[in-house]
Amino acid sequence: MSKIELKAYNYYPDFSNENLIKLANDIIQGINYKTINSFENFGFHELTLNFGKYNFEEIKEISQAIIKDNIRDIVIFCDELTIQNALSGIEFVFKYDILAQNKIKYHFINSNDPFEKWFSDFQCLKSSLNFETCAFIYSKMSSFDTKFIEFIKVFVNYVQQNYGYWRVLRRSFLIAKTDVEEQLSFLEIDEDNKLIIPNILDRRYAFFSEINIILLYLKGLNINNLIEGYRSASIEFTSANLQFNYAFQYGYIRHKLKQEKNKCLNIVSNSAIKKSLDIFAHLVNSKDIKNGFWTQNLVFPQDIYSFAPYTLNMNHSYFATFFRLKEQRYDFRIYPELSDKDGVPKYKQNRLNEFNKLNNDGISTTLSNIANVSMIEIVLQSNTEAVLGALICFFYWAQIFEGYINNTNPF
Repeated sequence: MSKIELKAYNYYPDFSNENLIKLANDIIQGINYKTINSFENFGFHELTLNFGKYNFEEIKEISQAIIKDNIRDIVIFCDELTIQNALSGIEFVFKYDILAQNKIKYHFINSNDPFEKWFSDFQCLKSSLNFETCAFIYSKMSSFDTKFIEFIKVFVNYVQQNYGYWRVLRRSFLIAKTDVEEQLSFLEIDEDNKLIIPNILDRRYAFFSEINIILLYLKGLNINNLIEGYRSASIEFTSANLQFNYAFQYGYIRHKLKQEKNKCLNIVSNSAIKKSLDIFAHLVNSKDIKNGFWTQNLVFPQDIYSFAPYTLNMNHSYFATFFRLKEQRYDFRIYPELSDKDGVPKYKQNRLNEFNKLNNDGISTTLSNIANVSMIEIVLQSNTEAVLGALICFFYWAQIFEGYINNTNPF
């Protein structure tokens, strides 16, 4: 059974149309035979499909090296995209993890932030962290700014002076492209503590990069299931059978509706999904903003007070995508106060999932029938690693198909 399902409301394209099938087939064949524009950017797809036992052992080995000295905290020097990828995966699977406080904690220092924020974070870490049980990771898909390199020098110098020169080096890890390795050569990081990310990996399609796989693995995600989720979904999303190629369907629907609307609202009722939607919003907005189109993520009911008048009265200016979880995994159970023997009905799912279903049905009905909005409903089977992998595959390939349908470079 597909991990992702798609249904359109108030807009019904015919995906059995021969012209649409030919369009999809031409794009897919162009990718497979490397004749399409920008085919060299599909390294992210090839790397994920070829992720095997050797790659996993490499990830496992460096992960064990990171935590071997009873490490409880990791300071990560990186950029916004690295943070976005890591948090999207962690929150999707472990948003309601009751053991979160017992896991390794990440402290991101974002190179895209103003330099005042770097030093503010530095002062906070000095007063709150025990550097005796702390490791350090340096990661980016492109070169760091010179100012950030100088900040790293100040940070590392402080820690080395107070906690030992060699101890800090032994707990420092470089997981980045070669440009960053050259920039940070002054750190003298041991070669065993380095993992170089291939240059063919596009930074905007880097969810399955080495750094993100390591950060997810250290939090407890099942990496094999994550990769398998992407692989199985990619079979459907690179197929000319459009009845199940939901990535092409979504890309095509966005292409058509954007000719009439100037905004897409991505709506979720579960905040665990929102960080994942940020990946897609970043992908499409980087291309669409110059054309006056914008994709925005909302969480209902939290944002309903701000956007309810807009969603009801401005249906001519936007279309919506509603992402919903069919079954959410929880680390706890909520039992009814009364016994089944007292007439309380049994549920196939737990009661939270039953409540969420009613809530999602209400949002879907309101948007499609009351607000009369053109809407695409994306149903995710659960919040497992396999579904997360399929969702990232859906985002990447929907953006790619939309770009080629528009006759533009999706990269």
